[in-house]
Amino acid sequence: MFEMQKRNMLTLIIVFAVVTLDQITKYLVTQFIPLHTEVGFIPWFINLTHVENEGASFGMFSDSRWVFMLLSAVAIIGIIIFLLLNKKRHTLLTIGLAFILGGGIGNMIDRIFRYTVVDFFEFTFVEFAIFNVADMFITFGAIILGVYLIFYDRTFNASKKAGAAKTVERDSDDDDITHTPER
Repeated sequence: MFEMQKRNMLTLIIVFAVVTLDQITKYLVTQFIPLHTEVGFIPWFINLTHVENEGASFGMFSDSRWVFMLLSAVAIIGIIIFLLLNKKRHTLLTIGLAFILGGGIGNMIDRIFRYTVVDFFEFTFVEFAIFNVADMFITFGAIILGVYLIFYDRTFNASKKAGAAKTVERDSDDDDITHTPER
């Protein structure tokens, strides 16, 4: 029981911290950097460039705002339900989902109240989309989930091993067949 409360508290703290950090940085950018203006941040690495994104990641689906908002809302609600129903879960799973949830909520706040998402981090050393703090945490959360699935989730690893065993078994059956040339 106490372990479950710790995980729920950890989730709430992470989500609150991610949403707060995301919204504060977006507020500062909108207040101090005019739209479409670039400001040097870390030389030869990253600039702050204020843009507004009406679509999904990297500006995709900009003409389908309501569809994307609906899909985002379903994902946010799905993560919340998963976290509430799965009381025994690994800490990495909790952190990864909390990062994704916090980032999703941060961007959803923008979509609801600003009608666009404020993006501002722009890599200078590579051509890449401009992104924000929420996007970073969604990405970090996905990476953490990948690490969890690959190294810690027993059911994922068991199904992966079972699939590999079936492939080996099928391959060995093929080796028993002798092919004789037709005359």
